[in-house]
Amino acid sequence: MLKGVLTAFAIMLVAIPVPGVHFVAIPISPFVAGFVGGGIAKADEMKIVWFGLIVGALMLIPAAAIIIYWQISDAERFLGAPTLFWAIIGIAIAPYAWFGTTIGALISFLMRSRSSNQSPNES
Repeated sequence: MLKGVLTAFAIMLVAIPVPGVHFVAIPISPFVAGFVGGGIAKADEMKIVWFGLIVGALMLIPAAAIIIYWQISDAERFLGAPTLFWAIIGIAIAPYAWFGTTIGALISFLMRSRSSNQSPNES
């Protein structure tokens, strides 16, 4: 499961710095990360929530970095936006990542279970 969690975390982090594309990639990256990472982890119905919680907890690392920067920085703006905006985004990252990866892993599980229940003769 660790390999799937780290893959999901990496997918979400890779979506951030891509210029232009990040406006679309960031909102959907938790769902994609949950789908891909849940497939790699082979998360079943008992592991899906834990999978999402672990990835959400990992997203607390960048969120904590943003909040710490906001607290210790004298700058009123960071990357063109007020630092308070970034602190609010940092607080919202972990629950959004948990929800997205959990739903993505659930969809991955449902697709895997549906395909394993189908016989090769069925279309």
